[in-house]
Amino acid sequence: MKKFLLLSVFFLSFLMPKAQNRCSRPIANSLFQQRKQQISAMGNELRKLQEAVRFSQDNCLSSEQIRELMSLFREEYNRLALAENAYAYVFDPENYYEVYDGFTKFSSVVRLYDFINKGGTPINIYPNNPSNPNNPTNPNYPDFTGYPLYNYPDYQNYFGAKNCSAPISESVFQSIAARIRAVPNENTRTNVARQAVQTNCLAVSQLMRLVSLLSNENNRLEVMRLSYPNIYDVDNLLTASQVFQNRINYQQWEAFLQQNQQGNPVNTLPSTACVVSNNDYANIVQSIRRENISDNRMRIAKNITRNYNCFSVEQVRGIVKLFNFDEQRLEIAKYLYDYTALQERRQYFMVANELTFNSNREELTEFINERGGR
Repeated sequence: MKKFLLLSVFFLSFLMPKAQNRCSRPIANSLFQQRKQQISAMGNELRKLQEAVRFSQDNCLSSEQIRELMSLFREEYNRLALAENAYAYVFDPENYYEVYDGFTKFSSVVRLYDFINKGGTPINIYPNNPSNPNNPTNPNYPDFTGYPLYNYPDYQNYFGAKNCSAPISESVFQSIAARIRAVPNENTRTNVARQAVQTNCLAVSQLMRLVSLLSNENNRLEVMRLSYPNIYDVDNLLTASQVFQNRINYQQWEAFLQQNQQGNPVNTLPSTACVVSNNDYANIVQSIRRENISDNRMRIAKNITRNYNCFSVEQVRGIVKLFNFDEQRLEIAKYLYDYTALQERRQYFMVANELTFNSNREELTEFINERGGR
């Protein structure tokens, strides 16, 4: 098979359409390896794909670097999606035949060649992109195309506390986002974002999309803190923690919200948080671990956890990890949703990171959406 692929690559390289360079110099290898490692650390395959595509489109990458990024994906379909979406932005399109070696199937080589030769449309990497079913052409309806697949809160039907009268229109937001995208330097991008959040009323979904254009999570955190006085749907701000992969940044954002909302009588958080203590949680985990038979372990886990109503998402993830089979992980993940603290349920999508198969992750996501945070 390997020899066949190599011969195919050699043959197709003579047929590869030539193109002019789209950028002046590939990104430094040290910076590339750093970003590659960050993308690799993302547990969700779809999230990794979206970040890899955005990285390839926002930076100048070589064909060899694209091939390296493809190695981060288990599924051939995702490797092909990255290769197709990155082609229009690659530094050396005349060398794109190097990408062929990143595939395991000859059919993928042929599909990529046909895509480039015939000018096809890249594979859609946002299959679940939210849309307005009633009026999808409405210019004021949020457009999430090209942004990470977060669980964006709806501000159009929001009736909670507000820090400003109305968020900016979608057209104004898109013009701000375009200015940020046009700046290649992270520091300058951050400065533009700082100014935008301090001079405009934003919905949380707009804030999330805006900071996703920044690569450095510390910069994201800073901009989000500055945005607080100008956020329309204040009660949705906890949802914005999805933009963080670093647990420390996530915790700092939660602490910032709690501190600010305690000073706002409209947004005061409950004085006594609903939690499962560390000692109780340790005892629960120990009791489940003692049982080696998987079916009995599931029964014990359900019997014990039903006595608690305030698990955190991190505690749920820890319990899910106690099961070896993905179907059982999905089962206990669904079961524990009703026993998770209400303030934690907005982050329940993170439990899907403990599932191996895409089908199970999608099933859990659909389950969460059906429950609607109840």
